Amino acid sequence: MYKLLLITDVTPIRQAFGDLAWELMGFRRPVCVSNEEEALAELKGHHYNAVSVACMRSEDSERIHRMLQDYPDRPVMEAVDQPAALEKNVVELRKLLNRINQDTSNTAFTPDEQLMVCRHEFFRTLMDRRVPNKTDILRMLRLLRSKMEPDKPCVVAELSMPEDSDFLKGRWHYGTERLELALRNIFGVEVDGLRILSCVLPGDRIVLLGCPMLFHDAPDASEDMVSLITHHVNDCIAHVDEFLGLDLSIASIRVLPALTALAMDA
Repeated sequence: MYKLLLITDVTPIRQAFGDLAWELMGFRRPVCVSNEEEALAELKGHHYNAVSVACMRSEDSERIHRMLQDYPDRPVMEAVDQPAALEKNVVELRKLLNRINQDTSNTAFTPDEQLMVCRHEFFRTLMDRRVPNKTDILRMLRLLRSKMEPDKPCVVAELSMPEDSDFLKGRWHYGTERLELALRNIFGVEVDGLRILSCVLPGDRIVLLGCPMLFHDAPDASEDMVSLITHHVNDCIAHVDEFLGLDLSIASIRVLPALTALAMDA
């Protein structure tokens, strides 16, 4: 059974967690602590598969989430006091834990790498504008332990190939997943407080996202972010041409007010 650590000073949250039939859902009954110090002692002394956080004061919550940066492999489940919503979150968490803790004897993926794969699948869905709303984005970013800052401006760039390119339908025989992995290894980086990642979306669209990282200093001005990412992308395009023989260029680049602006209802 999975072990969950609940960090909260909110009485309705404690009551809702106490009323849930955890054992029937594949979990031991959660251990509950009230503050950062107690949480840190638990995390240092015992193994927990996941954490849930709800604090009355936003500064306490931020401090705890900063502390959890030292435990980047523990999914953080949204804590709610409505029974139906809580049960839905627990089911979502269990599915994620089942996947990242599955028997990997026949694959090269460790649990940390499985979590990274799940995280990237979510970002592919997000960049294809298939995540319903801001609430879903915020919940999933925490659950998947993303380093992205959801409420600050970010940059989205779309790359294009020449219209007469035969790369995908001729010279490249490994499918879009392998292409995405190759591009991710070239474009993906953390630079000047920005996290840059790439995705290959349906229709063979190649899209890049540059987003400020949590608890890092990043350029404040939109033009600085665009300049930094444009320079990085152009350098990477040269490497893509050299190593893959794929001719790319920047078709468009735009600044969004926040990562949550990629939601379907935004």
